[in-house]
Amino acid sequence: MTARTEGTGAAPEGGADPGSATPPTPTQPTADPKPDAPLGEPGLRALQAERDARAEADRRVADLQRQLDEINAEKLTDLEKAQQAAAAAQQNLQAATTDKENTAAENLRLRFALQNGVPAAWVDRLHGNTVDELAADWATIQPTLAPVVDPNAPRVPAPLPHAGPQGGPPVSEEDLLYEQIYGSTRK
Repeated sequence: MTARTEGTGAAPEGGADPGSATPPTPTQPTADPKPDAPLGEPGLRALQAERDARAEADRRVADLQRQLDEINAEKLTDLEKAQQAAAAAQQNLQAATTDKENTAAENLRLRFALQNGVPAAWVDRLHGNTVDELAADWATIQPTLAPVVDPNAPRVPAPLPHAGPQGGPPVSEEDLLYEQIYGSTRK
């Protein structure tokens, strides 16, 4: 320390307060993980040693944090522990109530679909919380569905417009000959 900063309580010229528990932060930017020039064998060993040291430091930080959390949990009073337990029970109650309401709504929707003949593919499309809402929704969906066809019912083939005799007046041989020669029918 210099005489000038000794009595003022200013930090020493190194940048860190000697009484602080945290080390000074580096002011230099970190090096590129893949610089243009290779590091060589000694550089790679030093880099690996630094990475190992960093991993060990991270493990120690996590262990110390866990220990701190345990100490803080031991410091809680019985009242605080009871309050935390009550808050957790309240959250569980809300989750159970929500599940119950969702299950009841799902049962209502499925019961409505079964009673009203809603096709299985369209059951998930129904929306509503009451029977009236479900009925209104089904009333909007129902007209858009194709009618159900019985697969065992006899099917009538569609008529072919160009097959078989065509309607109209009978044509004589003379009329056919006239049409072949002149391209039109007689009047």
